[in-house]
Amino acid sequence: MIHILRDGQQFGPYTLEEINAYLADGSLLPSDQAWYEGLPEWIPLTEVPGVAFLAQSVPSPVVTGVVASGGSGKRKKLLIGIAAGVVVLAGGAFAGMHFLGGEKESEKPVGTSANKEQGDGGSVENAPTKGEAMTFSKVEGIFRKYRCMECHNSKESNKVEADLDFSFPTTTRAFTSPNQPGNPATAPLVLAITPGAGRPMPPNGPMISKGEVQQIMDWIAAGAKF
Repeated sequence: MIHILRDGQQFGPYTLEEINAYLADGSLLPSDQAWYEGLPEWIPLTEVPGVAFLAQSVPSPVVTGVVASGGSGKRKKLLIGIAAGVVVLAGGAFAGMHFLGGEKESEKPVGTSANKEQGDGGSVENAPTKGEAMTFSKVEGIFRKYRCMECHNSKESNKVEADLDFSFPTTTRAFTSPNQPGNPATAPLVLAITPGAGRPMPPNGPMISKGEVQQIMDWIAAGAKF
């Protein structure tokens, strides 16, 4: 049985087989001192008969009492460390996928019917599905819901306000053409149905909800087609 001395602290005793195993996995260092019964004093571990020390092996630079608890404790700690590393890497990969997914989601056009968002006071219930043309039929229900057609459709009423007649597409161009090209929010029709307008439409009853205003803007952005 062999006793080990390192920095004034003794470990062991160990069998020769254990000594060789601990040297191989780095738990023992060639600089450790050894003593067994019959020796007058401590000697370098590598001078113990039967100790198989490979010069090319690289000893562990840090040893924290693993020898005292045996090699099995070191192996257990090593396995736990590897498992923890795998968990951390997996978590990082999941977070990265989630982050990339969030970027892709944010790349969707903001404020378009593709998002099918709920507007304040109403839902975008007629939002077209992907690949479906955005025509007047998708927003006609909104104008009927707020009774706009009663004043702006000569087919249903003899009263046509502000020369805007939804039954004649050509009359809508002046009202659906944005004052700022590419910005449907500046179209006269949108300005009239947006809260805060000088003469808000409809003049009586609730204002068109934000979600429905957005859908009308989408229709204008798509060319205000009939």
